[in-house]
Amino acid sequence: MHTKSFSDGTVLMPWNPGPNHQFSGPVFVSVTDFLASSDTESREIYTTGLELGKTWPVMQGAVGLWLWGRPAEFRGGSISVWESERDMRRFVRWPVHTAIVRAWRGRVGIGVDSWQAETFDADAILTRAGDTIERPHRRAA
Repeated sequence: MHTKSFSDGTVLMPWNPGPNHQFSGPVFVSVTDFLASSDTESREIYTTGLELGKTWPVMQGAVGLWLWGRPAEFRGGSISVWESERDMRRFVRWPVHTAIVRAWRGRVGIGVDSWQAETFDADAILTRAGDTIERPHRRAA
């Protein structure tokens, strides 16, 4: 498991391959960071993320993802890898995902980082994602 980029207290779930897990070429990476205000909210977010992850094997353009969490900070999110930004945006517009976003809007802080990578390199992706996750998360005003 690639965890060198993450500090103690960060839980990184195993790689969850998407239908395009053998894709070779440039990839689009998105890191989400959710900040809840309580342990109860945090558990709800983790449960929702795990449920959403069950649909991952059929997501068009999905190379794969890791879910991560920092339970002591009420933070967690995903590191998702896509064939293209267009594929990621299709997922964001998916009615199941938009319903989840609407349900949580205004209740949690959300941070996002994304970039285009030359190729799928798990170590490089996790290193950059780790840099994002290590930054303090501030709740939007």
